[in-house]
Amino acid sequence: MTATRTMDWSEEGRRIGVTLDAFHAVIVVGSDPVATAETALGIARVQAVHRRVAVGDLLGEAPPFQALVQGEDPHGLVDSFLYGVSLSRIAQQVPDAGELFVMPTGTSPPEYEELFPNPRWRRLIAGFREVGALLIIAAPADAPRVHDLVDVSDGVVIVGDVVPPEVSVAQSLAWVRPRRGIAAPAPENDVGVPAVPPVRVPAAARSGEGGGPPRWAIAAVVFALLAVLGWWGVGKITDRRLRERAAADSAARESAERVRITDSLARVRRDSVVRDSLERLAAGGAAADSFPVFAPANPGDSAGAAAYAVLLSKYNTKSGAILDLNGRFARLPAATYGIESPSRFYQNLAGAFVTRAGAESLLTQLRVRRTLALGFGSVDNFPLAFLVDSGVPAREAAPRRAWYAARGLPVYGLRQPNGSVRLYYGAYTNPEQAALAVPGVREAGIRPLLVYRIGRVF
Repeated sequence: MTATRTMDWSEEGRRIGVTLDAFHAVIVVGSDPVATAETALGIARVQAVHRRVAVGDLLGEAPPFQALVQGEDPHGLVDSFLYGVSLSRIAQQVPDAGELFVMPTGTSPPEYEELFPNPRWRRLIAGFREVGALLIIAAPADAPRVHDLVDVSDGVVIVGDVVPPEVSVAQSLAWVRPRRGIAAPAPENDVGVPAVPPVRVPAAARSGEGGGPPRWAIAAVVFALLAVLGWWGVGKITDRRLRERAAADSAARESAERVRITDSLARVRRDSVVRDSLERLAAGGAAADSFPVFAPANPGDSAGAAAYAVLLSKYNTKSGAILDLNGRFARLPAATYGIESPSRFYQNLAGAFVTRAGAESLLTQLRVRRTLALGFGSVDNFPLAFLVDSGVPAREAAPRRAWYAARGLPVYGLRQPNGSVRLYYGAYTNPEQAALAVPGVREAGIRPLLVYRIGRVF
């Protein structure tokens, strides 16, 4: 007979949550509403330590979600999609949980066949992606058309044994199932040590027949061996559990540490700002579902912009981009990084030229010097940047750039016709791509003033 160990679904969710930093829309599905909701909340709590997270209940008033809902307002996700109720109205911040918001089901049961194919999901998810937030939706695994929602998300976490129809294996981010086939623990004696099963002693030993050792000696040896094996087995299982717990705790501490070392500008977020962002995400239009896109402040300079640059490399983490930028690319002119859309990869760039020929000449030099391998690198158009400062005397430009570089900020200078230097942050193809960098610009304490970059490298 086998026994099923009780699952800590919230702990399983936390264990998955530490692996989802790069995702912005996750669907959690399962046949058990409580297990599904607890897993979704476990993921949400880990991620809410360092970014905004909104978790929505489309399970139908699952108890773990209902326990977090406060007040008398019955509206929820269904009302937002069907009747246009503001998302900021239905999203309730969870006390003492970082930036975690919970969105209840609503005043009526979900009509999944109409709700999941709704094109507004795509716009809503795009908005969360552009502000670096995370949307988590908990739904039944067997709900009609759930695959439509999964298709527009970053992936699905499956809770339990039921796999949603028409959802491919490639879309699964994790699969959490009860651990079956584990024997029930052995009964314990008065001092809490697993009892040793009775030892069967051969009949010959019991009767004292033959010339072998006495039966009490055989029994003692067997008992000692069983005790050692039992101690070893229990110790091994305990060590494994301790390692698993330590790994989960370490990941949670890492997430918390990221918050502590983040600049205070990024940490101090007022409730009104958060709710305004949620309001925009609920509005239904592409512009309302995204971070504000800035128009360049100097449109008259577009024709003379130093638009062409060499794309050096791409990274899925900022730390990787900075390491390479401050290493093998440190001496390159106008070295900086941008953000690729929609992947959000960091792009290391160098150069700022009015003509493509200027950028291609730099690319050729980099290959000749073997800074880039043959066939690596490309030239593209990156006319926009954020203006950090203007009118900087040429003698002060290098110390200022070094100050920013020491803080991991990709600030560079372009010399102006009057000899002064303008300092820029990043380089981007269009305003929509630049919008992805706005949170990072603000965290750095830089005003996000988007401009066409002008000047020449020096």
